[in-house]
Amino acid sequence: MTARRSFTKQPPETRRLQLIEATFRSLCLHGDAGTSVRSIAGLAGLSQGMVRHHFQTKGELLAATTRHLSDRFYDAAAAASAAAGPDPADQLRAILLIGLRPPILERDYVRARYILWSLSQSDAAMRAAHEETYGRLRRRLEGLLTEIAARNGAAIDPVDTARLLMALLKGAWVEWLVSPEGCDPERIVAGFLALLEDRLGPAGA
Repeated sequence: MTARRSFTKQPPETRRLQLIEATFRSLCLHGDAGTSVRSIAGLAGLSQGMVRHHFQTKGELLAATTRHLSDRFYDAAAAASAAAGPDPADQLRAILLIGLRPPILERDYVRARYILWSLSQSDAAMRAAHEETYGRLRRRLEGLLTEIAARNGAAIDPVDTARLLMALLKGAWVEWLVSPEGCDPERIVAGFLALLEDRLGPAGA
């Protein structure tokens, strides 16, 4: 008699998270080209039918994984910012640091993010997920930069400056992937903030 695979019934949210985490592992193991509904189902220990019950396509899974990984960063950044106290400059520094420390600064996490970013160039749904998740972080940085500039009497473009910070953070991730032994988060954040001194200092200083 052929044994059947048995599944324990789980709430939909639990199953979706299980599949998202399996998608993340598949991207780390196989890249985008080797990631399929079959590979995701195998890593999750579920049938392909179960995958499609929750996500109709691989694209839906990739978009959900983008949001999940972004939530991990945003939630960690929000907690670090809250713990930093009321000073917006301290909150800004805490957010930058959280992006350059484990569990965010972790090889599989960073590699998966780069794979997902690359897909956003050719897939409209992935691009929408990217803009949604990064827009949330960018707006948080814009708010802090606006507070710092107002306190210092400086005139800056908070949107442009927030994008600069995010670009520098992504660049630090690339440097860490290539030379992890040379990546010192404290020094990198100090460098980030030094680059902003002219923009965030007192007007006319």
